[in-house]
Amino acid sequence: MRERLVVTLVAMTVAMIVAFGAVLAYSTADLVRDQDHEAVAQAADLAAVAISGQLEEGATRSFLDGLTHPGQTITYVAADGTTTSTRKTPRDDDVSATRPVQDGGGRVILTQDASVSSNRISDQMLPLVVLGLTLAALAGIIGWLLAARFARPFRRLAADATRIGEGHFDTPVHRSYIREAAELGAALRTAATQLEALVQRERELAVVASHELRTPLTALRLSLEDMTLWPEIPPAVADELHHSLAEVDRLGEVVTTLLEGDGGRLGEKTDLDLNDVAADAADRWSARARTAGRPLVLIASRPAVVRTVRAPVERIVDVLIENALAHGTGTVTVEIVTEGGQFRLRVSDEGARGIEPGIVHASPDGSGSGLTEAATRAESLGGFIGVVDVPTTTVALVLAPARSAESGIDAQAGADVR
Repeated sequence: MRERLVVTLVAMTVAMIVAFGAVLAYSTADLVRDQDHEAVAQAADLAAVAISGQLEEGATRSFLDGLTHPGQTITYVAADGTTTSTRKTPRDDDVSATRPVQDGGGRVILTQDASVSSNRISDQMLPLVVLGLTLAALAGIIGWLLAARFARPFRRLAADATRIGEGHFDTPVHRSYIREAAELGAALRTAATQLEALVQRERELAVVASHELRTPLTALRLSLEDMTLWPEIPPAVADELHHSLAEVDRLGEVVTTLLEGDGGRLGEKTDLDLNDVAADAADRWSARARTAGRPLVLIASRPAVVRTVRAPVERIVDVLIENALAHGTGTVTVEIVTEGGQFRLRVSDEGARGIEPGIVHASPDGSGSGLTEAATRAESLGGFIGVVDVPTTTVALVLAPARSAESGIDAQAGADVR
């Protein structure tokens, strides 16, 4: 956008200068030629008077040279036809004037080279050319500055839209005094609010499906499978039980597909290194931690790659760090460890643990805040939030490695959070 504005402004300026310059060039050329014709005519009149007073002594060539200026040629034709000339033979495009010499002294022809007029025209046009180039350069500079100023709000909105598209629906959309940019910003804020509501609804659906469907379906299947093994069950009933088992399995596959596909609707799944997420989070919260007088320490580890959506993971880590700064004491430590084939992003402080160890359960209806909100987001991604059974406060986000992330994590399997 900026480059197009600059090119447009410079092109318009150059076009106006060229149009104005063409008109001025023709006008200047005509004016110079008229002035030269008038000057040559006046010079011829003076030369005729001078030669008239010199007839008794003779109009010599040296005398004629004194009557001319550079670029001029004077020719004296006496009454008897004798011709005396100072320099070259005139050309057709030269400016000339003929005047009679008084008292029958013949005539005088004063000629000025066409190059004199051309040089004067060039001298007159040079300031115009310099002015045109200066205006073009000035237009380019002004156009660049204006384009940068006009494009800045749209670049900011593009960055905001990118973050919203990545799932950061709480991104503060920049405001602008430019009407078009202001309207676009308002549309982005509306879209972000609607998308956040939609994603929240899908997250709630994922949690409800996990809590309210998968567990009862598993219990129902186990009961039906156990009933098929009873010896007192008639064959017809056993066949019906096997048919019911197949229907339960089909329903379970639907639930699994729904849960596994939910991540795609929450955002694009990518291979994400938890070390990068932790480093970015430490950068975001370092200033606030220094203000609170709380050191924030990041412990690097080997790559911990999970396949998930970045924005919800970042939000979860922000909640864990914010919780540690708000309710804990001492140094806040962020580290990634591997336990039980799963990656655990731990956030700990030096305060005494005030939460029961174990899994933090999500809120199926989407209510709650803090750790409950983080747990809801984690379960929608196939992970969970756990409080580690240690004396100090340590909360961990548990996710499966990339190679097994597609199959999800059974939250109940991590109840023994260590």
